[in-house]
Amino acid sequence: MRNLEKTAVAALIIVSLIGVIAIYSSTKDRAGLSYALKQGLWIGLGFSLMLLVRRMRTRTLAAISFPTYILSLALLMLVLLIGTGPHGTKRWFDLGFLRFQPSELAKLSLVLMLAHYLSHQRSFSLATILKVYLVVLIPALLVLYEPDLGTAIVLGIIPFPMLYIAGLDWLHVVFLASPFIALACSSGPIPWIIFASLLIALVVFGRFRVWLVSFVLAINVGIYAVTPIIWQSLADYQRNRLHAFVKPGEYRFGAAFQTLQSKIAIGSGGVTGKGLFKGTQKALGLVPEQHTDFVFSVIGEELGLLGCLAVLVLLALLLNRLLVLASKLRSRFSIYFCYGLTLLILIQVFINVGMTLGIAPVTGLPLPFVSYGGSHMLMLWIGCGIVFAAYRRKLEY
Repeated sequence: MRNLEKTAVAALIIVSLIGVIAIYSSTKDRAGLSYALKQGLWIGLGFSLMLLVRRMRTRTLAAISFPTYILSLALLMLVLLIGTGPHGTKRWFDLGFLRFQPSELAKLSLVLMLAHYLSHQRSFSLATILKVYLVVLIPALLVLYEPDLGTAIVLGIIPFPMLYIAGLDWLHVVFLASPFIALACSSGPIPWIIFASLLIALVVFGRFRVWLVSFVLAINVGIYAVTPIIWQSLADYQRNRLHAFVKPGEYRFGAAFQTLQSKIAIGSGGVTGKGLFKGTQKALGLVPEQHTDFVFSVIGEELGLLGCLAVLVLLALLLNRLLVLASKLRSRFSIYFCYGLTLLILIQVFINVGMTLGIAPVTGLPLPFVSYGGSHMLMLWIGCGIVFAAYRRKLEY
């Protein structure tokens, strides 16, 4: 391995081990070493798969992007029929000895597919934009139907920064992203009026082509029309979470309880924390899902501000190395994939840490490389392996 790869892998291993320690601390009273050992096995398997993928040719990786995307769609449809999950959802296949979540494969396959498709585009026509929307909407809607709002949001965000990286003007990117912004603003008349006013100003001063304006405005109107249907498709607990984010005081003993206790846990850790394995909020079980979605609160309580910063600095170092690796590449496919994977990790870090601090709604997204879970761990290690493979053969394709 070259120095850039070694630095990235070192950051990955260290932050993953911090996650194992936090997982052990949050589960040791009820499961002993069980969860920590399983997480360690997932890390080992992920590392092995990264080394295997690292040896693949860039052309091969580009060639399997479409089959991988189709496979992810097939699994997303199958999980809706025979899958299991919490709160009556259908999110993973329970095979007894392990559970696989196809939405994690969907994230990686979407980045692969977009990187491959955009690498062959020299201009952005209506057909190009329609295909990008189609590639994104199909898995996003399938995931939303599970329902898994957090992953659907991630899938919806990914394409727009990638379009900008592929050469589309930022105003056009914002304009194309407006239907998804409309969905977020349609919770009430005031946000919608503000959004509609800004959209009209963007149309007036943006000097967009007529076909683009017609297309995007039609999508916005359609989004506004189907918002009640989308809202009703969400599970009750998901609607309550969104209400709790807006009005946490009214839901402090219900949907907002988890977030409020997480904030208390992190705040009580101070600068240096209460000490490893000595968290009181954690010991009392006041923060549900401590080893998965809210593992950051365990780190904050027991290792304090310094522990939280250590995790964030390691993740920032990893993202920096991925971007530096991207700058060394010549293949458009490889460059787009590197940026796409970086965005995928960054978005999930922002949302996960944000929900533990109460600045983002609870969506059930894991903290990359830290939260307990095999599916997201394996997919992210494989993604890093693809980046390293591209760097090893940086003059290819």
